Amino acid sequence: MRRLLITGAAGEIGSVLRPALRDVAGAVRLFDIRPIPDPQPHEELWLGDLTAPGVADDVTRDVDCIIHLAGIPRETGGTPAEIFHANTLGTHLLFEAARKSGVRRMIFASSNHVIGFYRAGQPIGTREPPRPDGHYGVSKVFGEAMGRLYADKHGMEIACLRIGAFRARPGNARELGGWISHGDMARLAVACVTAPAFHFLVLYGVSANTRALWGGDHAARAAVGYIPIDDAEDFAEDLEGVVLEGLGAVFHGGTVAALDFTGDPDLID
Repeated sequence: MRRLLITGAAGEIGSVLRPALRDVAGAVRLFDIRPIPDPQPHEELWLGDLTAPGVADDVTRDVDCIIHLAGIPRETGGTPAEIFHANTLGTHLLFEAARKSGVRRMIFASSNHVIGFYRAGQPIGTREPPRPDGHYGVSKVFGEAMGRLYADKHGMEIACLRIGAFRARPGNARELGGWISHGDMARLAVACVTAPAFHFLVLYGVSANTRALWGGDHAARAAVGYIPIDDAEDFAEDLEGVVLEGLGAVFHGGTVAALDFTGDPDLID
């Protein structure tokens, strides 16, 4: 592979992925709107805003594969309009620039929040209709739909990763099912970049958690060779008393589903 592009490279996930991905391509292009610290050999640093005219076209030139992490990373990170601008417009411009530049593969950082309004005790796979729990989740539904379109219409290889709670260790009892460790996130990214050819995949970015409720992605995991090794159960004894209450405990989206909620939870089956 000539060149891998990582957008959002200065963010939480991008910073963890950089060391794991340095050797998968001849060059790794790191893109962010913020300064990117500590450049290493074979890393190319690009600063810019994907929504600015021409930026997506420039940064995708001579790229074979993209890991798209850029954007507002959570529901509370901006207003709905700001989330739409950064996540939806930015993703659209990147997909189209990638197509024009002949990028072969894109790995899109989706989120578990695309299914956040399913009830918490209900196992969820990848074939259920989207049920986002906020504007951030809606932006990720859009990204998955763009990936489906560009795979089917333009023959790009697209993997959408519904990333769970990305932390060094789970933070509460709910995350015992939806946690992904730093190590497993790196293993997932490397697997998606180096996998044999595929068409369109949706898989959950979670560790090998004993209490996992998200799944149905066995074929997609096998297609890229993702084998997680960490388990949130190792932290269970410390977290049994750290629980969510109220609406945060009712839905898969947790506190995001509860944020600004004015509906009737009994109407959400």
